[in-house]
Amino acid sequence: MRKFLLTWYGITDFRASLEFEHTDGPIAAALAAGHYSDVVILCYTRADAAPDECAATHAAFEHELAAIRAAGHEKDWKTTADFVSRFANTEAAHRHFERWLKKKAHEIGRFSNFVFKSERLRELNDSEGIYACAIRALDLVAEQSGDKLVTLYLSPGTPVMAYVWSLAALARPGLKKRLIASPVIGKPPETVALPAEWLDRYGVNQRAIRHADDGFDVTFHLFGEQRMPALLGIRQFESKRHIFVNSKAFPASCMQPFLSDGQPEELNVDPWDARAVRERIMHVAESLSPDDRIGMNVTGGTKLMFAGALSAARALGAVPFYFDSQHRRVTFVDSLHSSAIKPVDSVETFLKLHGDGLTIEESGVAEVGSPDRLRLTEALWKHRSEMTKHYNRLCEIRNKHRNRRQATAFRVQCGSFVFSMDDNHAATAVVDDLNLRFENWPDFASYLSGGWLEEYVYLHCRPYEDRGVIKDLRINVKLKLSQKAGHERPKLTDFNELDITFTDGHSLYIVECKAGNVTQDHVMKLQNLVRYYGGVEGRGILACCFGPEREAIRRKIENAGLAVCPGPSFSDQLKTLMDGIAARAGSVGVA
Repeated sequence: MRKFLLTWYGITDFRASLEFEHTDGPIAAALAAGHYSDVVILCYTRADAAPDECAATHAAFEHELAAIRAAGHEKDWKTTADFVSRFANTEAAHRHFERWLKKKAHEIGRFSNFVFKSERLRELNDSEGIYACAIRALDLVAEQSGDKLVTLYLSPGTPVMAYVWSLAALARPGLKKRLIASPVIGKPPETVALPAEWLDRYGVNQRAIRHADDGFDVTFHLFGEQRMPALLGIRQFESKRHIFVNSKAFPASCMQPFLSDGQPEELNVDPWDARAVRERIMHVAESLSPDDRIGMNVTGGTKLMFAGALSAARALGAVPFYFDSQHRRVTFVDSLHSSAIKPVDSVETFLKLHGDGLTIEESGVAEVGSPDRLRLTEALWKHRSEMTKHYNRLCEIRNKHRNRRQATAFRVQCGSFVFSMDDNHAATAVVDDLNLRFENWPDFASYLSGGWLEEYVYLHCRPYEDRGVIKDLRINVKLKLSQKAGHERPKLTDFNELDITFTDGHSLYIVECKAGNVTQDHVMKLQNLVRYYGGVEGRGILACCFGPEREAIRRKIENAGLAVCPGPSFSDQLKTLMDGIAARAGSVGVA
């Protein structure tokens, strides 16, 4: 069996290595008292220490230490304290301690494999950073093959480091481990145990987490302005009941379409009172069976709602979980175990979630497959400069048809190109050597005034859908929006059509296509569409024949976080965007 010792090294160990102490320090004492095949030592490195300390710093360390020894000041507290204050927690100190400890281990007949890991922290008591370092060290051991026993040494380092070792021990129940501490400096360490009640409660919670994939009897969802966390919770874990913990400002009625058992249950709380949130959840839980499995989705709402709900979850033995949209993982808060978020593959799911009662009049299934129509679309893209010159004139014809709600005959010449439609809606197009006729095309004017660009973009996105990079690619999704807007949400009756939309399984992408000049109104419209229908994870793409010329518009696009695919570099920009989507999916293992 391999025996591992995991520990920080602290100031007492450092002083011992400098011969400023009367003892060899806690770590050397532990090595003398036990036999370890492997020793992993975490070395706290100050945040202000240069990543690559120059040779002069190391030389200064050795020079000043030699001067102290030459003067016989090793036991002079002020002199040694000044030296330690200057050099402790630096790479020079780590290098010295490593040499000294290996030599000391050899002298006492301990031939362990040593691993020294320099760990930078924001501050000495950076609990989150310390926890991450401890978990990384445990994971390093867990990756080793064969039977192993891990000893966590609590004495070296700060009290926070000792406390975090205890938490880390609980977070990795699969590793065989023990905790030791030195009761007196210079004495051998002793085995210590965590409180039985703590272990029992944590063990129950860990068993619940391990069975979380089986679902829950009741799931509480913190619910606020952002709706996606609640939807992810409903989709991720089956549950007989869903209770939405919300304020009156954010009713949960919008979640009804995603529940199989009718109206959602709401638990109204004061979002700024953590104690009240805890008490309200605990009160509802009193009516539950002791055997009910409880899930606690703590992703939404305010930070104080999070605090209250997390406290209630721990008191109830519930499983608190949090959706990390950036890394596409759902994390179980009390164990830091995580799993992949189940993807949302339907555009309609996003639209229904954020649309406040909208209905989809046309689903956006493309009708662009005619060979002649494809040839015409490619020809117009090739001659987009000429089409842009006549954009306003083509829009007038389109608007005339829309106002009359009837497509009437027209003939228009755009440079050397000629387009026409007769009373029977038969359309013709003469472009270069193309002379095409289409029997029934009542929306021909809409196509000429920009629809061709939408179809061009759609056609160039489709190969990425075929490869699985994106999902549910739609074109011209028409939305019928209620004149009565949702609570606290603006009326969107102007925004009743999405040019192109798709999803990568985690975000809704909306593409706005502009065959004419790009204006600030176009940018604002796309920004609003993304915010209303995509939420905080929504993405917007502006596809245009030519990039915006005005600096103010370019700056507004950048500030809005929108992507731009302009004509001259359209294919390259689209590929870069799609490669980014694919890379992000691959990096989180959900491609």
